[in-house]
Amino acid sequence: MISERTELARTPLEPGVDDAAASGTRHREALGGERELGAIVADVWQNAEKLLRQELELGLSEIDRRVDKLKVGLTTAVIGGAVLYAGILILLAAVVLGLSTVIAPWLSALIVGGIVTGIGATMGQRGGAKAAQSTQNDEHLQRTVGAMKEAVK
Repeated sequence: MISERTELARTPLEPGVDDAAASGTRHREALGGERELGAIVADVWQNAEKLLRQELELGLSEIDRRVDKLKVGLTTAVIGGAVLYAGILILLAAVVLGLSTVIAPWLSALIVGGIVTGIGATMGQRGGAKAAQSTQNDEHLQRTVGAMKEAVK
């Protein structure tokens, strides 16, 4: 503490600064004392801004990491789906070939194709109906939104 005071006393004054103001500022800084409110607010603002930037960067890096995992997962799922599709086609071809030993090959292909097409059409219709149900207006949701609008007014 004493050495700080001595160093402050030895430092030359800036040109244009009167001795009383300079020594008062130095005295306050040397004692670790009071800073002006404006300086404190400026420091708090800078620290808050820095913290916000760091949190934003952290959030973006977390999103990037999750997107990368999602890409890997989706790619694996798509490749798996393609292999599954190829396997199903091979199994259907085997069914056609097996059935062709009993009946004409064109008739076995027609029967297997008709059955698979019927199953696919039924699944498509059921999926479309479920999708339509999920997009219909929900009365409870509409009442809740209406109540929220009224509360805001």
